[in-house]
Amino acid sequence: MSTDRSAVIWTRLHNIPRKMGQLYVTDKECRFTYDADYLNLDQPGLGLVYDPAYFGLNTISRKRSEKFNLLPPVQSLIPPLQEDNFQRNLALKYLNSIGKTGLSGFDADWEILKVSGRGGIGHLDLFEDDEKAEHWYNNPPVHQLHEVTDEFGFSLKEFMAWFEDDIEVLIQTVGPTPSVGGAIPKLLVSIPETGWDGRIGAPTRQSTVGVTDVILKFEQTNRYPGITELESMALDMYRNAGFDVPRHWICHFKGMPALAIERFDRDASRAPVFTETLYSIFASGLPNMVSHYDYTYDNIAKAINVSPVRIVNDATEGKEHLFRCVIMSLITGNGDLHLENLSILIDSDNVRRFTPIYDPTPMRAYSQHDMISVMPFGDYGDIVDGYDKPIGLTEAVHRFSAHCGIRKKQFNAIVSELLDKTADYESMINQLQTVPDANKERLIKRIADARKHLGVMLDGEKPQR
Repeated sequence: MSTDRSAVIWTRLHNIPRKMGQLYVTDKECRFTYDADYLNLDQPGLGLVYDPAYFGLNTISRKRSEKFNLLPPVQSLIPPLQEDNFQRNLALKYLNSIGKTGLSGFDADWEILKVSGRGGIGHLDLFEDDEKAEHWYNNPPVHQLHEVTDEFGFSLKEFMAWFEDDIEVLIQTVGPTPSVGGAIPKLLVSIPETGWDGRIGAPTRQSTVGVTDVILKFEQTNRYPGITELESMALDMYRNAGFDVPRHWICHFKGMPALAIERFDRDASRAPVFTETLYSIFASGLPNMVSHYDYTYDNIAKAINVSPVRIVNDATEGKEHLFRCVIMSLITGNGDLHLENLSILIDSDNVRRFTPIYDPTPMRAYSQHDMISVMPFGDYGDIVDGYDKPIGLTEAVHRFSAHCGIRKKQFNAIVSELLDKTADYESMINQLQTVPDANKERLIKRIADARKHLGVMLDGEKPQR
């Protein structure tokens, strides 16, 4: 016999903890109802699709599925169900330490949510009940920064290989800390506001002077050798090309390469900022969506234009940003620009816009991710009506630019600028110290091909079909 589950959703927007509403999960569906007092605040709700102004006191319900047992914005608080997922294993090890063992499937998801479903990326905090929420908000620990030294008495290298016994030491030092999903091990911690100096602390829960919150991304050297150095270079290149990019620092944590990236989902006072991935947004409105690459860039542009849910305030600016992101991904070798790597935030002026750039790593350097794009655009590779051959890259870019409303003069200006800003990319790749030569050679070959195709379009030749 199944047992219904319940929890509460709170938020700390504007640094004031408030209950957002009540969550129920039955064997067939997930339901959420906004709290009446929250509706009077004129604040963002669970997500863009679940607008409090639209739903009011009406219960939001969604049938449970293999992919989504919960409403997408809530589901995003859970580390992915993958056997080797660092964040999930960290949470399960903590649950084991408090006597909750043998968990699997949604039972594990639910227990993970109850102990770590707050303080994560974005503005949503989940608790078992209101009493636990009030205690968590009202009793933040005194913030302390700890030196990362051998005195911790454990080896993070062993821990990351899932052989660490002394998990309590990490829990006491940085948590129990929320985490974020993805293939690369990540933790949410805080560091000095001036930048990485070898000290870390728990993520902030209140206005805290002198620190900033970061995502600490550890390098899995066996699987992705040199990825820390590669991502840092990519972030620098994006900034040079005019994109909004968070501060970041290459560092070493217990002898392991890592990258600390400043969180843009926290404001200057360390209060949460509404942030939601495009995956959560589109999955909320499209019940049949099953993965974070189950869409096209063209359809993102269309949604920005015509969706009944306002995704960004300035549609023209939003589509241009999307176009620039896709072009930049092509010419830097990042084939992994999926829906979870594109997000929307609502700033202090209540403006909806794309977040700063994150996860721009040139993943084509690694054979297991060597694809031109994880998501389709411009019918690339397909045979469509009126064509007797598959759509080539230049034609696909041309078709995608039309969906973004980019005219020829603007197209030439954007592509020329990005090609110019990345002109020394090959030289930068060759200077990397930790990326193997074979990976460098693969990446250089891929970006040379993409640059050639885009250069042809600038020269005025007819797009290749």
